[in-house]
Amino acid sequence: MDAEQVVIGCAADGGYALPLAVMLRSAVSRLGSRHTLAVYAVDAGLARDDRQRIERSLGERVELHWVAPERATFAGLPLWGRMPIATYDKLAIARWMPETGRRVIWLDADLLVLGDLAELWQLDLGGAILGATQDARVPTVGSRFGIGAYTSCGLGAADKYFNAGVMLIDLEGWRTEDVEGRALAYLRRHREHVYFWDQEALNAVLARRWTELAPCWNWSPTAGHGAGLPAAGADATRILHFSGNLKPWRYAGRGESHDLYYRDLDRTAWAGWRPTASWWASGIGRYEASPLRRFALPLERWGLSLLRAATLRYASAADLGTTHDPANQPARPS
Repeated sequence: MDAEQVVIGCAADGGYALPLAVMLRSAVSRLGSRHTLAVYAVDAGLARDDRQRIERSLGERVELHWVAPERATFAGLPLWGRMPIATYDKLAIARWMPETGRRVIWLDADLLVLGDLAELWQLDLGGAILGATQDARVPTVGSRFGIGAYTSCGLGAADKYFNAGVMLIDLEGWRTEDVEGRALAYLRRHREHVYFWDQEALNAVLARRWTELAPCWNWSPTAGHGAGLPAAGADATRILHFSGNLKPWRYAGRGESHDLYYRDLDRTAWAGWRPTASWWASGIGRYEASPLRRFALPLERWGLSLLRAATLRYASAADLGTTHDPANQPARPS
């Protein structure tokens, strides 16, 4: 019997080559024997050497396709902080995935897969366009950094808000409902007030059209879920999401989640690499993991608001350009 493919969409720029390799390696390492992975990865500015190292990290059970989406439609979209235009490639996923594709699992690069993705792949969406987990930091559309214009979207403040780092997507529904076009229209209409880019737009246009996944499919140890990892039965963590500042490839943190990350890192072409230890990194790690952090969250939110106000800009022609090697520009997969 031929192995069934689990299809993944993801993306990385030059700063995320190593985490993309770790995420994909962790996914294939825990995939059941009756499945293989078909990965469609957006090259958002990877060096040729990094692409080769990612490819060497994955093994024979992964079919890897590099894609380079057209971004002309992203002109004028809001950006702030250090977020690149590539954050919006997620909205165009139905354009750069194969036209025959029925569904796909979107995975951010800052994840560690601890369970069998075939279990997620086979979930029934019950007619919803996507499945995702409720966001631990922004639980509702009326939360701070949720959807500022939720009333004009016909939503109630208590409507749930999902995290877009892990999504099971019905591509046929995405295309039929023109999710990309509606999300881009939302971003242009409300661009002066958008906080979390593509994620906010998806929550605005797919409100009440998504089904909630169990938290184990998108568990963040620093985003309100707590430091420990549920490890037993149905609640066992399937996907660990390093959604805070304490990225294990930036800071040499301690604890179970970092130990798990470095174990999978050592299965990639970056085996043995570790971030440089420093007093600053140690302090960041202690702060993020501290139970006292919740008292400082209002200051963090205030600082984030100031950063957005100080750095808000709108995507220009320079943002829409690509750093890809033209010789390596892949065509849309067939």
